[in-house]
Amino acid sequence: MQTENPKFKIKLLFWLTLGVLSTFFAEVISGSTPFPFIPIMSLWGLLVVLPLYTLHTLVFAYFVYRFGKPVFHTLFFAGALFGMYEAYATGVLWAGWSTPPPIAVFELGIIETLVLVLFWHPILAFMLPVIFAETSLTQSNESLPSVVRFTTRKAMIILAVILAFVQSLNMVSPAMALMVSLTSIPAVGLFIFVWLKLGLNRYSMRELLPNKTEFRIIFVLMLLQYVFLGAVSIGKYPGVSGHISVLALYLILILIFVKSLQASRQTVDQHIEQPSFSWRGFVLLSIIFTLAATMFSFGVMFLKPGIWVPVLLIYSLSGIVLFGIAIRQVFKKT
Repeated sequence: MQTENPKFKIKLLFWLTLGVLSTFFAEVISGSTPFPFIPIMSLWGLLVVLPLYTLHTLVFAYFVYRFGKPVFHTLFFAGALFGMYEAYATGVLWAGWSTPPPIAVFELGIIETLVLVLFWHPILAFMLPVIFAETSLTQSNESLPSVVRFTTRKAMIILAVILAFVQSLNMVSPAMALMVSLTSIPAVGLFIFVWLKLGLNRYSMRELLPNKTEFRIIFVLMLLQYVFLGAVSIGKYPGVSGHISVLALYLILILIFVKSLQASRQTVDQHIEQPSFSWRGFVLLSIIFTLAATMFSFGVMFLKPGIWVPVLLIYSLSGIVLFGIAIRQVFKKT
């Protein structure tokens, strides 16, 4: 049995791998930063976007695993708080994707908040990378029970096709969609290969996440990045009412997150067989994703911009539904 604690350089490699996964699912899939792992194509992606996702993932994973359990509702609300960086770090929750946002209450973009805070970041930026990293790269699988029904081969293929369609929405051409896949997927695969080749999947998720001292440093680095990005995005900042609305939303989400962590401690642990990472499955899903994203891009070119209305509506409704499910789990029998 594994008894020694992982060395710092091992943890650092895991943290970076976790950040790469988060960046891939959140930024590459969305098309916001299509080439974050290639310096010559996106220096901003490598120096700013990748650290942003790495630090946020580590901070909120630390809270989930240290003060609660990684069940659906704790992961969801951690991801929602993750998504709140779209206020002070980017200004998007106020400025929107179009200025001003189509629907705003106290200067807060409603569609942007529903999509980014309640759907995109909880699922793509946080839950998917954390669950994938734990179940594929560690010896623990605490986060698996909440989503085990969605881990069948059929479910994985459907997810790959859905993500391919989502990616195609922001591609300017099928050639770009193909290039994004051919550059980003191998980068993800390289980190996984190195990790498994070194036999580092013998550690648990809790052992690989930051300890108290490391967390303090990571948290300070995250705050410093807020200062830097806030200075870049300050032109998008709102008036007083906009700040009040975001701070109120922060407070609500923090209170629910604390309650969520408390409730998760009462969850009965489920023993599920540890899945093993399959290169065959990884390659198959990568091929399906690449081909689907490229083919979808042909059709999407003729549907823009009208396709964005139903897509954003689906994202928004999905966020509302997921929020309702998470809230129900938190306050069930409490």
